[in-house]
Amino acid sequence: MISLAPQSGVIHLVSVPSAMPNAHSLGRIVPAMLCAKALEHGHTPPGRVILIGDSSCESQAKLLGLEWDLRLAPPIGEPRLLRRKIKKLTKDGSRVICWNDELAELLPGIQTNLNLMSTLPSQAPSYVSKRVDILAFEPGDRDHWIDRGNSVTLDTLLPPLLDNIAESARSISRSAMGIEPQTMCIGALADRPSDVDARELAFLLGLLNASGYNLTGIVPETASHLAAARRHHRGLGSRFHLLVASDPITTLLPAFDALIHPCFDSSGSSMLIERMCENADVPVLRLNQTTRAGLSRAPGVAGPIIEQLDEMIANNSNQTQQTKSEPTHD
Repeated sequence: MISLAPQSGVIHLVSVPSAMPNAHSLGRIVPAMLCAKALEHGHTPPGRVILIGDSSCESQAKLLGLEWDLRLAPPIGEPRLLRRKIKKLTKDGSRVICWNDELAELLPGIQTNLNLMSTLPSQAPSYVSKRVDILAFEPGDRDHWIDRGNSVTLDTLLPPLLDNIAESARSISRSAMGIEPQTMCIGALADRPSDVDARELAFLLGLLNASGYNLTGIVPETASHLAAARRHHRGLGSRFHLLVASDPITTLLPAFDALIHPCFDSSGSSMLIERMCENADVPVLRLNQTTRAGLSRAPGVAGPIIEQLDEMIANNSNQTQQTKSEPTHD
């Protein structure tokens, strides 16, 4: 873990997803939440937080609990074009802590102690200087860096900060969101919301509805193919509800009965966001897309999801029946 000795001039570099539909998303949810929680609980040295992203990132950062001192918008969405400005801002710093693999390209040329908190190393530049102390959160990410010739430390202190996320979740009214009683609410989960394919989720919801489920689906506003999803929804006669959320899905956890994880890749990013949701009592059902052309071309992929939902409902019913049958004591 990063040294907690008092330090002056510590600078945190972090990015969150853009809230603008069809915008190039620089950031992810997990790094922002880790940064916010680590600072809140004193698990990392306090310092100046620089938020990298467009103006819409500010609202997302607030919802994720992140406070910042300065926001920088990358020209044409390219963080590397901020390298000179970041170098100037960190000139007198004692340490720079980078929370996004995507922002590691800002580190070259900074002459101070450097940390990279890595949750998705595939998004890091092809070369990261050996001067950078890398912390990973999953063995797979550690092995990724070792294979690239970088030394890395596996951290176990920060991930538990996401386990009690339900305690800080805001109160959510399902009825105010348009979710009818006795309706199963399903959302699409991704660390980078723009990775969600709304069209595929709508297709899956249509199959689930045809299987007898009374459904409401929620997709991020920045999901891809949103217009196609709406067309598909209308084409089915709108037999299920399809809602669009401008807030991060992770801030709406109390509304969900289950979440579909359409792009699980076994990275620290995927593992941590699933762990966070499941510790908030929201089951996550994986839908791995790496070996197929798309759900709309392979409807059989919905089969395992239907089986998991049936099992989940059966388990919940058994637990409810067991609770009702337990004797009461005066």
